[in-house]
Amino acid sequence: MKIEIKGVEFNNKGAELMLHSIIAVLDKKFDNYQLVLSPGSLLPYPQRAKLGSWQKFNFQFLGLNWSWLGNMAPSGIRRLLKHFGIIVEKEIDLVLDASGFAYGDQWGDFRLTQTLRQLKRCAKYNNQYVFLSQAFGPFENQKHSKLMAKMIDQAALVVARDARSLACLQAINNADNIKCFPDFTPLLEVQAIALPECLPQEFACIVPNSKMINSQSGQLKHHYLNFLVKSIETIAAMNITPVLLNHEGIKDHKLCQEIISASRVTPLYLNDLGALEIKRILGASVLCISSRFHGCVSSLSQGVPTLATSWSHKYEELYADYQCQDYLLDVTEVIDARFDLTARLGQIIAQRPAISARLIERAEQHKKKANDMWAQVFEVITH
Repeated sequence: MKIEIKGVEFNNKGAELMLHSIIAVLDKKFDNYQLVLSPGSLLPYPQRAKLGSWQKFNFQFLGLNWSWLGNMAPSGIRRLLKHFGIIVEKEIDLVLDASGFAYGDQWGDFRLTQTLRQLKRCAKYNNQYVFLSQAFGPFENQKHSKLMAKMIDQAALVVARDARSLACLQAINNADNIKCFPDFTPLLEVQAIALPECLPQEFACIVPNSKMINSQSGQLKHHYLNFLVKSIETIAAMNITPVLLNHEGIKDHKLCQEIISASRVTPLYLNDLGALEIKRILGASVLCISSRFHGCVSSLSQGVPTLATSWSHKYEELYADYQCQDYLLDVTEVIDARFDLTARLGQIIAQRPAISARLIERAEQHKKKANDMWAQVFEVITH
């Protein structure tokens, strides 16, 4: 079976974490399957090669996806392409879409249109397409809602990651193939991963997100930066080492540099780490302050108290699942003089064993649901 994992990359560590999580599950399920990934700047060849993946015949030109051209190639040409590790779309048996958050009004119609075309080609060649648990919506734009409704009809399974995403999907197409299960990355174990030697005994991670800057007004950008700087300085004042952790790529790196320049305390800065190492570091933290979704998932699911700022409904839904909505912060509130970050962090540290135990209990329920999702996926694709 040739299985394409779509929507993943190595730049965004949440997307990389999903890739490794899926591979771990497939390795357990199938004795013999072949991984397929699309080429691209965010999925560079050296890293794809380490995973032993086939390269999908896939390229963009003039704003269009021309992957379908490979399907027109005669069998002799397709055999030749395989000598170079390339296979065409129609030779893929199953597509697992792990885009995370790519289908909704804020992303426009390009991804919706291209995915619908791929779904139709999958149907033509009797291949299956599954949307693994991810955030969807909103779909207030009529064109977007129509495209998504058609995508649901063509897919074998569509898994919403939270109740709000589920409602967005069911409002436009109440099909039986729509299910709801949480993010599946907590199933990926990283305890065997070594921690960097530079880490001290006690540290707290601060994980910025450039999307917090992009989605805010000029004044709120200033407040967000100030909050992260204040977090670093407050953590250091509590004799805990602040670790500034880049969970994405160049955009977050630039943001981290701004934070370091503005802070009176120099944090330990960790950059260019792999997704597995990042998850391991987050799990060893005393506490975290994160604006990255999978930074929050990785820490909460390992019992680490995590304050978060949000730019999307997916954060609210995650924190509701872990029953710690009071850890979700509004940037407009944290800059208020009445907000005492020192007291808030001190309370978390004082109560950490009890907080961690509650989070671990929720994490076990989270993992059970994630396993249920995979059971549903395998039931659909082997039916």
